[in-house]
Amino acid sequence: MGELEPWIDENFVRSIWYNMGENVNVKMIRDKFSGNAGYCFVDFASPAAASKALTLNGTLIPNSNRPFKLNWASGGGLADRSRDDRGPEYSIFVGDLGPEVNEFVLVQLFQNKYPSCKSAKIMSDPISGMSRGYGFVRFTSEEDQQKALSEMQGVYCGNRPMRISTATPKNKSGGPGGPGMGMPPGGGGPVGMYSMGAPPMGYYGAPQPMNQFTDPNNTTVFVGGLSGYVTEDELRSFFQGFGEITYVKIPPGKGCGFVQFVQRHAAEMAINQMQGYPIGNSRVRLSWGRSQNNSGPAGTPYRPAPPPPVYPSMGMPPQHPYGNFAPMK
Repeated sequence: MGELEPWIDENFVRSIWYNMGENVNVKMIRDKFSGNAGYCFVDFASPAAASKALTLNGTLIPNSNRPFKLNWASGGGLADRSRDDRGPEYSIFVGDLGPEVNEFVLVQLFQNKYPSCKSAKIMSDPISGMSRGYGFVRFTSEEDQQKALSEMQGVYCGNRPMRISTATPKNKSGGPGGPGMGMPPGGGGPVGMYSMGAPPMGYYGAPQPMNQFTDPNNTTVFVGGLSGYVTEDELRSFFQGFGEITYVKIPPGKGCGFVQFVQRHAAEMAINQMQGYPIGNSRVRLSWGRSQNNSGPAGTPYRPAPPPPVYPSMGMPPQHPYGNFAPMK
Protein backbone atom coordinates (compact mmCIF):
# COMPACT_ATOMS: atom_id res chain seq x y z
CA MET A 1 0.00 0.00 0.00
CA GLY A 2 1.38 3.39 -0.98
CA GLU A 3 0.75 7.13 -0.68
CA LEU A 4 -0.32 6.76 2.95
CA GLU A 5 -0.96 9.84 5.04
CA PRO A 6 1.57 10.48 7.85
CA TRP A 7 -0.91 9.64 10.62
CA ILE A 8 -1.69 6.15 9.29
CA ASP A 9 -0.03 3.36 11.27
CA GLU A 10 -0.04 -0.46 11.33
CA ASN A 11 -3.14 -0.64 13.52
CA PHE A 12 -5.15 1.55 11.17
CA VAL A 13 -4.16 -0.49 8.10
CA ARG A 14 -4.87 -3.73 9.94
CA SER A 15 -8.31 -2.46 10.96
CA ILE A 16 -9.15 -1.51 7.35
CA TRP A 17 -8.69 -5.08 6.19
CA TYR A 18 -10.16 -6.62 9.33
CA ASN A 19 -13.42 -4.75 8.68
CA MET A 20 -13.41 -6.30 5.21
CA GLY A 21 -13.07 -9.78 6.67
CA GLU A 22 -9.32 -10.17 6.11
CA ASN A 23 -6.82 -11.05 8.83
CA VAL A 24 -3.52 -9.52 7.73
CA ASN A 25 -0.01 -8.75 8.91
CA VAL A 26 1.25 -5.22 8.28
CA LYS A 27 4.81 -3.90 8.03
CA MET A 28 4.98 -0.10 7.96
CA ILE A 29 8.15 1.27 6.35
CA ARG A 30 9.82 4.02 8.36
CA ASP A 31 11.92 6.86 7.02
CA LYS A 32 15.04 7.48 9.10
CA PHE A 33 14.47 11.23 9.14
CA SER A 34 10.77 11.91 8.63
CA GLY A 35 9.22 8.83 10.28
CA ASN A 36 6.46 7.38 8.10
CA ALA A 37 7.79 6.66 4.59
CA GLY A 38 4.26 6.66 3.15
CA TYR A 39 3.93 2.99 2.27
CA CYS A 40 3.64 -0.43 3.87
CA PHE A 41 3.53 -4.15 3.09
CA VAL A 42 0.39 -6.19 3.78
CA ASP A 43 0.53 -9.99 3.98
CA PHE A 44 -2.78 -11.78 3.43
CA ALA A 45 -3.79 -15.27 4.50
CA SER A 46 -3.89 -16.59 0.92
CA PRO A 47 -2.98 -15.63 -2.66
CA ALA A 48 -6.68 -15.45 -3.49
CA ALA A 49 -7.29 -12.94 -0.70
CA ALA A 50 -4.40 -10.79 -1.90
CA SER A 51 -5.62 -10.89 -5.50
CA LYS A 52 -9.10 -9.88 -4.36
CA ALA A 53 -7.64 -6.98 -2.37
CA LEU A 54 -5.84 -5.68 -5.46
CA THR A 55 -9.21 -5.11 -7.15
CA LEU A 56 -9.76 -2.24 -4.67
CA ASN A 57 -6.88 -0.27 -6.19
CA GLY A 58 -8.09 3.28 -6.87
CA THR A 59 -11.16 3.09 -4.63
CA LEU A 60 -11.36 5.23 -1.48
CA ILE A 61 -9.87 3.90 1.75
CA PRO A 62 -12.62 3.68 4.41
CA ASN A 63 -12.55 6.63 6.85
CA SER A 64 -10.09 8.48 4.61
CA ASN A 65 -10.20 10.75 1.57
CA ARG A 66 -7.29 8.91 -0.05
CA PRO A 67 -7.70 6.14 -2.64
CA PHE A 68 -6.09 2.73 -2.26
CA LYS A 69 -2.70 2.53 -4.01
CA LEU A 70 -1.99 -1.19 -4.24
CA ASN A 71 0.43 -3.42 -6.10
CA TRP A 72 2.31 -6.66 -5.54
CA ALA A 73 5.30 -6.35 -3.23
CA SER A 74 8.73 -6.69 -4.83
CA GLY A 75 10.14 -9.34 -2.54
CA GLY A 76 9.87 -11.16 0.75
CA GLY A 77 6.09 -11.20 0.68
CA LEU A 78 3.32 -12.61 -1.46
CA ALA A 79 5.01 -11.67 -4.69
CA ASP A 80 7.51 -14.44 -4.08
CA ARG A 81 5.16 -17.00 -2.59
CA SER A 82 4.68 -18.98 -5.79
CA ARG A 83 7.96 -18.54 -7.64
CA ASP A 84 7.63 -21.99 -9.22
CA ASP A 85 4.22 -21.14 -10.69
CA ARG A 86 5.26 -17.94 -12.39
CA GLY A 87 6.30 -17.57 -15.99
CA PRO A 88 9.53 -15.94 -17.14
CA GLU A 89 10.41 -12.47 -15.93
CA TYR A 90 12.38 -9.73 -17.67
CA SER A 91 14.24 -7.10 -15.68
CA ILE A 92 15.71 -3.70 -16.36
CA PHE A 93 18.39 -1.91 -14.37
CA VAL A 94 17.41 1.61 -13.22
CA GLY A 95 20.09 4.03 -12.04
CA ASP A 96 20.47 7.66 -10.94
CA LEU A 97 17.50 7.42 -8.57
CA GLY A 98 17.18 10.23 -6.06
CA PRO A 99 16.90 9.55 -2.32
CA GLU A 100 13.24 10.62 -2.40
CA VAL A 101 12.28 7.69 -4.69
CA ASN A 102 10.96 4.56 -2.98
CA GLU A 103 9.89 1.23 -4.47
CA PHE A 104 6.22 2.17 -4.59
CA VAL A 105 6.92 5.37 -6.54
CA LEU A 106 9.19 3.50 -8.95
CA VAL A 107 6.81 0.63 -9.65
CA GLN A 108 3.83 2.98 -10.08
CA LEU A 109 5.74 5.01 -12.67
CA PHE A 110 6.28 1.90 -14.80
CA GLN A 111 2.89 0.27 -14.14
CA ASN A 112 1.14 3.37 -15.46
CA LYS A 113 2.61 2.62 -18.91
CA TYR A 114 3.33 -1.11 -18.86
CA PRO A 115 0.61 -3.48 -17.55
CA SER A 116 3.05 -6.37 -17.18
CA CYS A 117 5.30 -4.47 -14.75
CA LYS A 118 5.37 -6.77 -11.74
CA SER A 119 7.58 -5.19 -9.12
CA ALA A 120 10.50 -2.91 -8.32
CA LYS A 121 13.44 -3.29 -5.99
CA ILE A 122 15.64 -0.40 -4.86
CA MET A 123 18.95 -1.38 -3.30
CA SER A 124 19.58 0.26 0.08
CA ASP A 125 22.48 0.57 2.46
CA PRO A 126 22.05 -2.01 5.24
CA ILE A 127 23.44 0.34 7.88
CA SER A 128 21.76 3.67 7.13
CA GLY A 129 18.77 2.31 5.22
CA MET A 130 19.35 5.00 2.58
CA SER A 131 18.85 4.25 -1.11
CA ARG A 132 21.99 3.42 -3.07
CA GLY A 133 20.51 5.20 -6.07
CA TYR A 134 19.78 2.18 -8.25
CA GLY A 135 17.39 -0.73 -8.49
CA PHE A 136 15.60 -3.20 -10.72
CA VAL A 137 12.14 -3.28 -12.31
CA ARG A 138 10.60 -6.60 -13.35
CA PHE A 139 8.13 -7.38 -16.14
CA THR A 140 6.29 -10.52 -17.20
CA SER A 141 6.29 -9.36 -20.83
CA GLU A 142 9.52 -9.10 -22.79
CA GLU A 143 7.79 -6.67 -25.15
CA ASP A 144 7.07 -4.27 -22.28
CA GLN A 145 10.64 -4.65 -21.04
CA GLN A 146 12.01 -3.71 -24.46
CA LYS A 147 9.65 -0.74 -24.75
CA ALA A 148 10.66 0.49 -21.31
CA LEU A 149 14.34 0.34 -22.26
CA SER A 150 13.82 2.92 -24.99
CA GLU A 151 10.78 4.88 -23.82
CA MET A 152 11.80 5.39 -20.17
CA GLN A 153 15.44 6.34 -20.78
CA GLY A 154 15.90 9.81 -19.30
CA VAL A 155 12.34 10.02 -17.95
CA TYR A 156 12.18 11.76 -14.58
CA CYS A 157 11.43 9.70 -11.50
CA GLY A 158 11.28 12.12 -8.61
CA ASN A 159 13.80 14.89 -9.19
CA ARG A 160 16.20 13.10 -11.55
CA PRO A 161 16.14 11.51 -15.02
CA MET A 162 16.62 7.74 -14.93
CA ARG A 163 19.49 5.85 -16.56
CA ILE A 164 18.21 2.50 -17.82
CA SER A 165 19.79 -0.66 -19.20
CA THR A 166 19.02 -4.36 -19.33
CA ALA A 167 19.60 -6.37 -16.16
CA THR A 168 19.43 -9.84 -17.73
CA PRO A 169 21.15 -11.22 -20.84
CA LYS A 170 19.21 -11.38 -24.09
CA ASN A 171 20.19 -15.03 -24.57
CA LYS A 172 17.59 -17.03 -22.65
CA SER A 173 20.09 -19.74 -21.71
CA GLY A 174 21.54 -17.41 -19.11
CA GLY A 175 25.03 -17.59 -20.61
CA PRO A 176 27.65 -14.89 -20.38
CA GLY A 177 26.63 -11.45 -21.49
CA GLY A 178 28.64 -8.47 -22.56
CA PRO A 179 28.38 -5.07 -24.15
CA GLY A 180 25.57 -5.12 -26.66
CA MET A 181 24.22 -8.43 -25.31
CA GLY A 182 21.90 -7.19 -22.63
CA MET A 183 24.46 -6.37 -19.96
CA PRO A 184 24.01 -2.98 -18.31
CA PRO A 185 26.76 -0.52 -19.13
CA GLY A 186 28.95 0.31 -16.14
CA GLY A 187 29.55 3.79 -14.85
CA GLY A 188 29.45 6.12 -11.90
CA GLY A 189 26.32 6.47 -9.94
CA PRO A 190 25.97 3.47 -10.86
CA VAL A 191 25.09 3.37 -14.57
CA GLY A 192 27.13 5.16 -17.23
CA MET A 193 27.19 5.14 -21.01
CA TYR A 194 29.96 3.82 -23.23
CA SER A 195 30.42 3.17 -26.92
CA MET A 196 29.83 -0.27 -28.39
CA GLY A 197 33.01 -2.28 -27.93
CA ALA A 198 34.64 0.05 -25.39
CA PRO A 199 35.44 -1.43 -21.97
CA PRO A 200 32.81 -0.66 -19.33
CA MET A 201 33.82 1.76 -16.62
CA GLY A 202 33.35 0.95 -12.94
CA TYR A 203 31.66 3.04 -10.26
CA TYR A 204 34.94 4.82 -9.50
CA GLY A 205 35.97 5.16 -13.12
CA ALA A 206 38.43 2.25 -13.41
CA PRO A 207 38.14 0.06 -16.54
CA GLN A 208 37.47 -3.62 -15.83
CA PRO A 209 38.55 -5.66 -18.86
CA MET A 210 37.09 -9.09 -19.48
CA ASN A 211 39.74 -11.08 -21.35
CA GLN A 212 40.39 -14.54 -22.70
CA PHE A 213 42.27 -15.61 -19.57
CA THR A 214 39.09 -15.52 -17.49
CA ASP A 215 37.37 -18.88 -17.02
CA PRO A 216 33.96 -18.55 -18.74
CA ASN A 217 32.45 -20.81 -16.07
CA ASN A 218 33.83 -18.81 -13.17
CA THR A 219 31.21 -16.98 -11.10
CA THR A 220 33.36 -15.93 -8.12
CA VAL A 221 34.00 -12.23 -7.47
CA PHE A 222 37.05 -11.14 -5.44
CA VAL A 223 36.33 -8.10 -3.24
CA GLY A 224 39.53 -6.33 -2.17
CA GLY A 225 40.12 -3.35 0.10
CA LEU A 226 37.36 -4.51 2.41
CA SER A 227 37.00 -2.92 5.83
CA GLY A 228 37.47 -5.28 8.75
CA TYR A 229 34.12 -4.17 10.17
CA VAL A 230 32.08 -5.49 7.24
CA THR A 231 30.24 -8.77 7.93
CA GLU A 232 29.40 -11.51 5.44
CA ASP A 233 25.69 -10.71 5.70
CA GLU A 234 26.37 -7.04 5.00
CA LEU A 235 28.58 -7.90 2.02
CA ARG A 236 25.85 -10.17 0.66
CA SER A 237 23.32 -7.35 0.88
CA PHE A 238 25.45 -5.17 -1.41
CA PHE A 239 25.56 -7.82 -4.15
CA GLN A 240 22.26 -9.70 -3.89
CA GLY A 241 20.51 -7.34 -6.31
CA PHE A 242 22.65 -8.60 -9.19
CA GLY A 243 21.52 -12.23 -9.00
CA GLU A 244 21.29 -15.36 -6.89
CA ILE A 245 24.32 -15.88 -4.65
CA THR A 246 25.83 -19.28 -3.82
CA TYR A 247 27.99 -18.14 -0.92
CA VAL A 248 29.79 -15.17 0.62
CA LYS A 249 33.10 -15.60 2.44
CA ILE A 250 35.27 -13.07 4.30
CA PRO A 251 38.55 -14.67 5.50
CA PRO A 252 39.45 -13.20 8.92
CA GLY A 253 42.13 -10.52 8.90
CA LYS A 254 42.69 -10.54 5.14
CA GLY A 255 40.91 -7.32 4.17
CA CYS A 256 39.06 -9.05 1.36
CA GLY A 257 36.06 -11.22 0.61
CA PHE A 258 34.54 -13.48 -2.03
CA VAL A 259 31.06 -13.56 -3.52
CA GLN A 260 30.07 -16.50 -5.70
CA PHE A 261 27.01 -16.13 -7.93
CA VAL A 262 24.94 -18.87 -9.55
CA GLN A 263 25.16 -17.26 -12.99
CA ARG A 264 28.13 -15.80 -14.80
CA HIS A 265 26.34 -12.71 -16.09
CA ALA A 266 25.42 -11.71 -12.52
CA ALA A 267 29.09 -11.78 -11.51
CA GLU A 268 30.08 -9.74 -14.57
CA MET A 269 27.46 -7.14 -13.81
CA ALA A 270 28.52 -6.94 -10.15
CA ILE A 271 32.18 -6.39 -11.07
CA ASN A 272 31.37 -3.63 -13.53
CA GLN A 273 28.77 -1.84 -11.43
CA MET A 274 30.39 -2.08 -7.99
CA GLN A 275 34.01 -1.30 -8.91
CA GLY A 276 35.21 1.33 -6.43
CA TYR A 277 31.89 1.38 -4.58
CA PRO A 278 32.13 2.52 -0.93
CA ILE A 279 31.44 -0.38 1.44
CA GLY A 280 32.00 0.34 5.10
CA ASN A 281 34.66 3.04 5.31
CA SER A 282 36.57 2.20 2.12
CA ARG A 283 36.08 1.80 -1.62
CA VAL A 284 36.37 -1.79 -2.79
CA ARG A 285 38.32 -3.11 -5.77
CA LEU A 286 36.78 -6.02 -7.62
CA SER A 287 38.20 -8.70 -9.88
CA TRP A 288 37.55 -12.30 -10.74
CA GLY A 289 38.24 -14.75 -7.93
CA ARG A 290 39.50 -18.23 -8.72
CA SER A 291 36.73 -20.70 -9.43
CA GLN A 292 36.42 -23.83 -7.33
CA ASN A 293 37.03 -25.79 -10.55
CA ASN A 294 40.49 -24.28 -11.12
CA SER A 295 43.74 -25.34 -9.55
CA GLY A 296 44.92 -23.34 -6.58
CA PRO A 297 43.05 -22.22 -3.48
CA ALA A 298 39.44 -21.26 -4.03
CA GLY A 299 38.90 -17.54 -4.11
CA THR A 300 42.45 -16.66 -5.22
CA PRO A 301 42.15 -13.55 -7.38
CA TYR A 302 43.06 -13.86 -11.02
CA ARG A 303 46.17 -12.11 -12.32
CA PRO A 304 45.02 -11.50 -15.90
CA ALA A 305 47.49 -10.38 -18.52
CA PRO A 306 47.63 -6.61 -18.91
CA PRO A 307 45.65 -5.16 -21.81
CA PRO A 308 47.67 -4.61 -24.99
CA PRO A 309 49.10 -1.13 -25.57
CA VAL A 310 47.06 1.21 -27.71
CA TYR A 311 48.96 2.76 -30.62
CA PRO A 312 47.82 5.75 -32.66
CA SER A 313 46.12 4.90 -35.92
CA MET A 314 48.38 4.95 -38.97
CA GLY A 315 48.60 8.42 -40.44
CA MET A 316 47.01 10.05 -37.38
CA PRO A 317 49.00 12.10 -34.85
CA PRO A 318 49.10 10.68 -31.31
CA GLN A 319 46.59 12.11 -28.88
CA HIS A 320 48.23 14.20 -26.13
CA PRO A 321 46.61 15.72 -23.06
CA TYR A 322 48.05 19.13 -23.82
CA GLY A 323 45.17 20.33 -25.97
CA ASN A 324 45.46 22.07 -29.33
CA PHE A 325 48.83 23.53 -30.37
CA ALA A 326 49.03 27.21 -31.26
CA PRO A 327 49.66 27.83 -34.97
CA MET A 328 53.21 28.71 -35.95
CA LYS A 329 53.78 32.28 -37.05
